[in-house]
Amino acid sequence: MLTLYRAISVFIFATLLHLFFYHSKWMKELDYKVYDTTQLLLSDIKKETSSYTVIVDIDEKSIQQLGQWPWPRVINAKLIDAINSMNPSALGVNILFPEKDRTSPLEMKKFYKKFFNLNIKLDDFPMELRDNDEVLAKSIERSNATLSTYFYNSPYTQKHCQKLLYRENFFKGIETDLNSTSLLCNYKILQNSVDNFGFINASVDSDGVFRRIPLFVDYKNHIFPSFALATILSFDKYFNLENSSSSILVNFSSKPKVFSAIDILTGNISPKDIQGKIVILGSSIVGISPKYRTSTGKEVSSSMIHASVIDNILEKSFLIEKTIYKKINLLISFFLSILIFILLFKRLYISVVTLFLLTMVISTSYLLNSYLDGIYISITYLWLPFLLFFITILLYHLKLVDIEREEQEKLLIRQDKLASMGEMIALIAHQWRQPLSAINGTVLNIDIELKKRDIYIEDIDKNLDEIEELTQYLSKTINDFADFFSQNKQKESFYISEIITQFKILMPLTNSIDIVYEYQEEIEIIGYKSEFLQLFIIIVNNAIYACNKNLSKQEITTIIVKNYIDKNYICVSIEDNGKGIDKKDLKNIFNPYFTTKNKQHGTGLGLYILKLIVENSMNGKVFVDNGEKGAIFTIKIPKEIR
Repeated sequence: MLTLYRAISVFIFATLLHLFFYHSKWMKELDYKVYDTTQLLLSDIKKETSSYTVIVDIDEKSIQQLGQWPWPRVINAKLIDAINSMNPSALGVNILFPEKDRTSPLEMKKFYKKFFNLNIKLDDFPMELRDNDEVLAKSIERSNATLSTYFYNSPYTQKHCQKLLYRENFFKGIETDLNSTSLLCNYKILQNSVDNFGFINASVDSDGVFRRIPLFVDYKNHIFPSFALATILSFDKYFNLENSSSSILVNFSSKPKVFSAIDILTGNISPKDIQGKIVILGSSIVGISPKYRTSTGKEVSSSMIHASVIDNILEKSFLIEKTIYKKINLLISFFLSILIFILLFKRLYISVVTLFLLTMVISTSYLLNSYLDGIYISITYLWLPFLLFFITILLYHLKLVDIEREEQEKLLIRQDKLASMGEMIALIAHQWRQPLSAINGTVLNIDIELKKRDIYIEDIDKNLDEIEELTQYLSKTINDFADFFSQNKQKESFYISEIITQFKILMPLTNSIDIVYEYQEEIEIIGYKSEFLQLFIIIVNNAIYACNKNLSKQEITTIIVKNYIDKNYICVSIEDNGKGIDKKDLKNIFNPYFTTKNKQHGTGLGLYILKLIVENSMNGKVFVDNGEKGAIFTIKIPKEIR
């Protein structure tokens, strides 16, 4: 039942974890970083491609020579005519002209009449130059330029913008997640001069970095193309975008040339640099056009983005990111997490490591190959929940294993006590024979005296005192025996001399064994007396075995016990004269199941249990080394065992 409960809990945890990450903003931003890293790592593999585009930039140099922005639109018209004369394959105007030009001669005439009641004559102005917007409209029409539009959400939209449609039913079947309620377009005369236009919307991700751009927008149930796609369609009306994804990840591997607008107007640019190219006319001036920070930390202008998108589309070098990959990766992560859990709790550790490594290697390879094929598979949605679940469940498993290990250690300690029980019962039985015989003899003496009716009170008192003394001895033996096997550990104050005395009661020594206690002053120990007694029994029994094995029958087994203070620790050393432990065995002496005894005399668990008790129960350390005559075991514990 516990296993079933544990499995259900893990299943619920894995489900909630993956659902959380699917909707997590933090996950998205981490996935952005993985994409950026992938792009950076593969930048050398994806070589710089040739560019189909050039950028004519209204830059600081142009502003300084022609004055502040906005320029009179006749300048824009002349700039467009100059570009068109160089025979580009297409021209995209990345500038919005939403209002009429107030610097037109006709508009200036109206202005001075309205505010100053002045009648300005335009007789010297040619008719074709009196309205700047008409001049610009004709230039746009002659060049077959693509104009910009902008989608936003606002209740206000100019009437002529509301009626705009892009080649009705041209993008039939295209689906997009981007919808808009309002459209900002160019001044009516300018907008009506073209058949081709596209939106220039570009936005950054939640971490402030530009990575992707939409290709389509749904406006009033009609699909509109992006500025870059519309510019391509201006010279190839039947261009077929093989992948109709609603947005693409922009690849800045191409490097379009950038020419200053003033150099175009003054004829300082060779027509060969423009001929056959797709020209994007825009600005990099702050306040006219925004700049966007890319994943490499560089800032790019809006014109550079649209030029790169055109190159990406024509070179098929852009990347597609589909939402379905996020769902698939999360699903794979979920099933791998459950499989890891099953393998882990079946203790199939090699299979766990193999599965983990295979997952990371295969997913990384698939990420890199997909990237080179133009698809980003959002691998973070597999990695992050899988790794987090793996680490969590591994820590949980290690905790369970640690609990099991502690239980196993406690079991071993109890087993060691039980193993000693047989010896002790035999010794106690031997100890009790003499006092029980004495009690029996005394009772018989009393009985004889009573039968003779020759009773002396002094003799009865003496016999009763002897019985009381003997029963107290038996009672103390039982108490010591019960304390040793008690399951309730209570800290108490005791001395080493008490441990030695209790040891001698529980395990009486022959005349050939001498335990010597050397000390300058008794040191009080606050801790678990029964456990300390168990340590003493283990070490002394090992010492006695070694002496019996290595000494002659005439030699006396001598065990010297010392205690002393070392800083904040109490040290107890137990030294025998059994000629020591082989050097090759010293490093293994505390390992479980390692023994130098015959099978019938030892299991190899005694000293291992000793180490467990000292380290886990007493927060201390135990050492062993060889002295002049035999082995020296040193137990080092805090003054107060916590």
